[in-house]
Amino acid sequence: MIVREHIFNIMRKSAKLFGFMPIDYPSLESMDLFRTKSGEELLSQTYSFIDRGKREITMIPEATPSTVRLLGAKKNIPKPVKWYCIPKLWRYEEPQSGRTREHSQFNADIFGDASPVADAEIIGLACETLNGLGLKGSYEVRINHRQIMEKILDSLGTKNITEGLNIIDRFRKESREKMIENLSGNLSSTDNAERLMDFISGKVQASKADERIREFFPNIPFEQFSENMNETISALEAWDYNDIVYDPATVRGLTYYTGIVFEGFDKEGKYRSIFGGGRYDKLSSIITGQELAAVGFGMGDAVLENLLREKNLWKAEAARNRYIIITIAEEAQKFSLKLAGNLRARGIEAATSNTHKNLSNSLRSATANWYTHAIIIGKKEMESGKVTVRNLSTGEQKETDTSGIN
Repeated sequence: MIVREHIFNIMRKSAKLFGFMPIDYPSLESMDLFRTKSGEELLSQTYSFIDRGKREITMIPEATPSTVRLLGAKKNIPKPVKWYCIPKLWRYEEPQSGRTREHSQFNADIFGDASPVADAEIIGLACETLNGLGLKGSYEVRINHRQIMEKILDSLGTKNITEGLNIIDRFRKESREKMIENLSGNLSSTDNAERLMDFISGKVQASKADERIREFFPNIPFEQFSENMNETISALEAWDYNDIVYDPATVRGLTYYTGIVFEGFDKEGKYRSIFGGGRYDKLSSIITGQELAAVGFGMGDAVLENLLREKNLWKAEAARNRYIIITIAEEAQKFSLKLAGNLRARGIEAATSNTHKNLSNSLRSATANWYTHAIIIGKKEMESGKVTVRNLSTGEQKETDTSGIN
């Protein structure tokens, strides 16, 4: 939890750098909030039950619907608003690497701003968070636009565009043969399924997205949407977030996305997505009856933990010194307690070791409990009025009077 809290603090710091404000909401919601908003696959993964009031309740499987509901209850808040939270979420699915039934998730959303720069701010916040965790250069952001993909699917004679998007969303989970089989049942021909597969199989630099689309679909009018996407990419480049690629296989499975969609992955491709999100301008009207521009993302802690552990970054650098006072003479106990009180009064973290273990065991225990320094007090220290301070990381120690402890 010390490491986890360190990571959450970096998330909070990044959100504040971008001007986001914290929110919170209940862990239980009406099932109806998710029934028409999140798709059947997500509904099948919920922890749901009937409560004593005969209401169908679920433990929240994602954050966005609750955030939008909260916004609808606060209609008088001036827009735009920029909110973040780190709730716990629950999904009833098979636990596996990078996916657990209960996890914490960093979420951020902007409401009331339809500009491409708002899209860029959301993606930039995700990048800033990963950079703050030491992952700069280890990840890439895959970006796409849902309306461009809808136009492409329409041009290919797709019978059900939502189903087509859901099939594409499984691109990295299915074989090419299985993908073509599934697409062929929804598109006008197998040739079109092959063509679509060739298109979504290639990533390019984000600035070359237009070229990639024109190469395969020269007659589709997508300029309005690509201009929007290009402005987002330009803003990210202006802020030096450069690990952005155009990936037509990134469509996001949830049904409410309406524009830019994106996901972050480790560059080596070992793990599931680190974060994902997009623009969802119509969700507010479904939940609250009020249409409102919206864009946001979620970053779960399970995949992030796997990646940080691999990079030897699953650790917390102490924000400030944490001291434990170890007495090696019983008569020094009162002196030890008084010193602890004085240090705490000065705002310094100080604990006392009250178990009277030998010194080596006490130091070993202190290190295991994340103390940065040990203050050692024996007869010599009581007589001189000075104490011995040992750095538990380096093993270095020095004598100092108590005023020199900070």
